[in-house]
Amino acid sequence: MTRTSKLLLVPILLLQILLFTFVAQHRFVDGDEGFYLVASRLVLMHKKPYLDFFFTQAPLLPYVYALWMKSFGISWISAKLLPALLTALLGTLLYEHVRHETRSWIAALSAVVLFAASTLIFAWFPVVKTYSLAGLFLFSAYVVVSRSSAGPHRGWLGAGGLLLGLSVDTRSSLVLVTPLFLWWIFQNSGARARVVSILWFLGGFAIGIVPCLYFFMSSPDAFLFDNLGYYAIRSNAGLVGMWQEKLFVLLMSFLGGPEGNGIQNSILFFISLGLVPLIARREWSPRFAFQIALVLGVIALIPTPVHPQYLCFCIPFLLASTICAVNDWFLTLGSRRERLVAVAGCVLLAAVYLAASVNDFRKYLITGEGIPTVRWAHDKDDWRQQRIIEVSQAIDQIARPGEIVASFWKGYIFQTQASPFPGLEADSGLPIAGKLTPEQRARYHILSWEQIQANFAAHVPRVVVVQNNQEHKSILVPEVMGDAAKSSLLTNGYTLVRSIGDTSIYVCCSKP
Repeated sequence: MTRTSKLLLVPILLLQILLFTFVAQHRFVDGDEGFYLVASRLVLMHKKPYLDFFFTQAPLLPYVYALWMKSFGISWISAKLLPALLTALLGTLLYEHVRHETRSWIAALSAVVLFAASTLIFAWFPVVKTYSLAGLFLFSAYVVVSRSSAGPHRGWLGAGGLLLGLSVDTRSSLVLVTPLFLWWIFQNSGARARVVSILWFLGGFAIGIVPCLYFFMSSPDAFLFDNLGYYAIRSNAGLVGMWQEKLFVLLMSFLGGPEGNGIQNSILFFISLGLVPLIARREWSPRFAFQIALVLGVIALIPTPVHPQYLCFCIPFLLASTICAVNDWFLTLGSRRERLVAVAGCVLLAAVYLAASVNDFRKYLITGEGIPTVRWAHDKDDWRQQRIIEVSQAIDQIARPGEIVASFWKGYIFQTQASPFPGLEADSGLPIAGKLTPEQRARYHILSWEQIQANFAAHVPRVVVVQNNQEHKSILVPEVMGDAAKSSLLTNGYTLVRSIGDTSIYVCCSKP
């Protein structure tokens, strides 16, 4: 690493931490964040995903966040600092990798600037979801494996397998990238070393997925339902369906839509598609990055329904392949005039790329127009971090420490002394409850609306929090929100004691 590259490394990391921390603290809160944070708090209370509560992802994320919160406190501010740090680390790793491949600090700096300005990065990575943690593990696995070969570096292949396994522990669908890693190792290892190299990688991968194996062995049925079965029944199209919607999302990712501009994805994808095949070197790692991006794009389109945010995993890999390909292509230009034209073209494309993100910054941090969750809100400030904390403080004033409170959005419970109502720990359980038998609901820790109404009739729990999002059809069943839930509570003797924004807190006369 050159002197200039070393000098830039620390400021690049610090500036990214500042940027992504600002975004994390000021971005509209995503609906899933409450679910993940409550799951992490339950882990701190020695509860286990799948075994004690419904959890629709691989098991590692709540344990990582629980460890973080044990050190830095249970609060929205501290919790949202972690994904900001993880995103900054990923951007710094991208900088180091591009510099290693191109030997150019300018190319590396360009990569990290485009990384920070990418809508799919700043909108989704500094959020309490699986993206930043799984993305950091996956990109680290790519860097380690792409630099490893037969001989004295076999141990690094084990490390690469371990990192890939940890990414799968965070987001189970990433297991589908494993065959591509194995193919790359096979292609780029000596004939005599191929088997040993693959075994090193698989050994590390086996160690990495120990958390998944543990929970699978503890309860195969619950583990498979939460990670796979749920996704097969959450829509009427099955596990893989709604092909017209998938095509629409794919077109939006290139042409733009409510959640992003599309221009950035098009620039990265088509430059890589045009230049990467021109590089003749077999062990050229940016080609591997482009292949990973393509596979991740396919994986993102598998779930039903599919969301544009799933494509965020592709961006670090597309940046690595694009910047490295442009750098190598630039070095092949012979005349000074050709290089000047190439530089002018790159500057113009970079300007377009950066300008495209300006409106998206405003959208995710200020207006909330078109973005998930917020678009359905009657009062958009309900999805501001400060408003959520206000509701949590009100709950603590009303409920006794440790008292069980039912909240139709879990984020209100996170920064309180209260405990979530059993069976309502996850936002995604209620919409599918009608598709399960009573035995299945009990086994998977899911409550139906009829069971909730029966609990209200029995004045259990004493405190209930309702957010009036009856138009929000993508996360919660509309008939159990807004007027229907409030009517049921009032009919069963609950009283409205506090309203904050569009969120209401009801209390029943019975003792806790």
